[in-house]
Amino acid sequence: MKNFYLPIIFFQLVIITYLSFIVVDVRWEIRSGFKSQEILTTQNEELENLYYQLLTEEFFLNSPARIEQKAREDLGMIKVRPRKIK
Repeated sequence: MKNFYLPIIFFQLVIITYLSFIVVDVRWEIRSGFKSQEILTTQNEELENLYYQLLTEEFFLNSPARIEQKAREDLGMIKVRPRKIK
């Protein structure tokens, strides 16, 4: 009777050991997934900041007042007043 339980106990120990390794592997995958998510979140924030900086720079460079100032100073352009036609 004792010999009958020995293979069953051994089989259960093997299964428990295998499942323990599986649990460790799953926990490692979850941890690496969270680390990847944290890195991606940080990179996303940096890209959003860069996007807003570039957007602000675009608005500044395309402002009508700045373009008019550059035209007057650098290109020597003057504003022509319309003439009345008789």
